[in-house]
Amino acid sequence: MDAMGDYFASPVGADGKIYLASADGKVSVLNAGSEWEVIGVNDLQDSISATPAIADGALFFRTYSMMYCFRQP
Repeated sequence: MDAMGDYFASPVGADGKIYLASADGKVSVLNAGSEWEVIGVNDLQDSISATPAIADGALFFRTYSMMYCFRQP
């Protein structure tokens, strides 16, 4: 699985999904059903130890060198 590794940030949930950010910069998106299903894994290619934040319909991820904001139009 592409999402293996160390995790220091807490998982967060929104819109029926769970978001996990690994120490090596991979953000895994899981379906929050009775059986978790990996929907996708995205590599931000930078260390993440901060818990992702959710505000105003956007997801924020802070890596060692950048702040990312993801929002659907």
